[in-house]
Amino acid sequence: MSYVGSVLAIGGKVSSPFEFWVGVEKGKVLQLDDVVVAVSEVEGLEGISSVRFYGVVEEIQKYLEGLEKAYEVELFKKGIVPANLAYVAKVMVTRIEPEIFIPPAPGSEVFLATGQDLEKALFFDNMRVKIPAGLSRTGNVVYINYDFLNGKEGAHVSISGMSGVATKTSYALFLLYSIFQKADDTRNIHGIIFNVKGKDLLWIDKKNKRFSEEHRKAFERMGLPPEPFKDVCFYSPPEEAGSNVPSARERLDANVYSWSMREFAQDGLIKFMFSEGHEGTSNLHYVIDRVATKLQQLAYTSPPGVLADENGKEIRTLEDLKNLMQTILDERDVDKERYKEWFGTAQSATVNAFLRRFDHASNHCSKLIHGSASNPINWRDVRLSVIDISDLHSIAKMFVVGAILKRIFKEKEETGRPYPKIFVVLDELNKYAPKEGWSPIKDVLLDIAERGRSLGVILIGAQQTASEVEKRVVANAAVKVTGRLDSSEVLSKEYEFLIGNLRQRAIMLKKGTMILYQPDIPIPLTITFPLSPWATKREEVAEEVSVPEEFESF
Repeated sequence: MSYVGSVLAIGGKVSSPFEFWVGVEKGKVLQLDDVVVAVSEVEGLEGISSVRFYGVVEEIQKYLEGLEKAYEVELFKKGIVPANLAYVAKVMVTRIEPEIFIPPAPGSEVFLATGQDLEKALFFDNMRVKIPAGLSRTGNVVYINYDFLNGKEGAHVSISGMSGVATKTSYALFLLYSIFQKADDTRNIHGIIFNVKGKDLLWIDKKNKRFSEEHRKAFERMGLPPEPFKDVCFYSPPEEAGSNVPSARERLDANVYSWSMREFAQDGLIKFMFSEGHEGTSNLHYVIDRVATKLQQLAYTSPPGVLADENGKEIRTLEDLKNLMQTILDERDVDKERYKEWFGTAQSATVNAFLRRFDHASNHCSKLIHGSASNPINWRDVRLSVIDISDLHSIAKMFVVGAILKRIFKEKEETGRPYPKIFVVLDELNKYAPKEGWSPIKDVLLDIAERGRSLGVILIGAQQTASEVEKRVVANAAVKVTGRLDSSEVLSKEYEFLIGNLRQRAIMLKKGTMILYQPDIPIPLTITFPLSPWATKREEVAEEVSVPEEFESF
């Protein structure tokens, strides 16, 4: 162990079972986030002669003892006024062994924690399965307890930070990769990533040409193979309705995803086409529910593989459905019973408002919902599925995310088993589960947040502002991570876990630096994570050189 100083008890810097001050020895260095252990002798306890206090440095101060006025500093520098340089550090206690809640005695020796002491200080010794979460400022590996990720003790991850600076998506990918490599149930877990912005995530199976030897060593230090993601399937919306050509030209090998009209009706997906209004305060939602129920009835009475109306006429497109509903509205005085079956007791003005919104949404979703053939997301067939929604209108994005998550959750509910587990990475969570107002997939995300851990559906959600996300979604996240935050956002209640000076530090974090909180460790830790070995942009893809077969035998 490396000695760094002694426990202080002077000038108001008193010790308690929860914090103590260290006078740093001359020639030694102690900095923020260093992990230390103080060994204190005790008397009066049978069978116990010493207690070890583990903690993390939270604050550093330097000042001149013996001086009271500012101008005296210059006199001290000239050797006219005597003074002593004080170098002190405040330590937040994380653990006491044995657990006797007394303060460390003044003068007790303090050491940098290494080896088993470091493991005990950060409770790594109690973790059944350790998932590398990054590196400390001193290069030590920081772990997350997998039991708080996989649903055994807790689940879900919330990642917050400013756009373009906080590297939220990059960290979510790093964490998912780490889980794939180090989980004890790795053979039975899968991942889904929604590619929300640009085409950044369509290259994660390719090597990153910016990946340096320094980054490689960081991965190896964490016990992670420095390689791109493997066993990845990419999904893209169709170029046009009924087409099997992906719209993502960057990945022509991507699979197309789409829904048939029958599937659209049977699963009640129409509600995911509406993204405005406030739940329970608008008659519009009443009409949406009535139409969804009617469509489900038609799906069950239609011939196999198709969707047909009451008269047996096939409904092949959203345009067909809109025309059918418009006809029912226009003929409401002629066939009141049919109008009531579709729209209940809603007034014609409300139905007209519904049809206007449905027509607007249909323009953006028509290529996703078409005909009698569907192209589902077969997430069980591969380790990782990347679903591109970046080019879609916000309404279509909402539809895709809602429809896929609803299907996954329904499948898991029907089996009632947690395996295979699926980790869902979703950025811009504040748009899909807003704190105020209504979102068509808000209920789905709430279900995942509150019941997903028992069914093996784990959410890794990222957002710029956790204060704008439905509080039950954030509250159910066992692990919380934040990158750089805006000065006003950091004051929100959602960041109360940032104790001490961590709120101030969150405003200053650099790219690749995050603050991690998990239930096992009583205080958050500042970590860094290296550049990834997988490309996240087309220009990062390393050129792959292939050797023709005839040269292999030469």
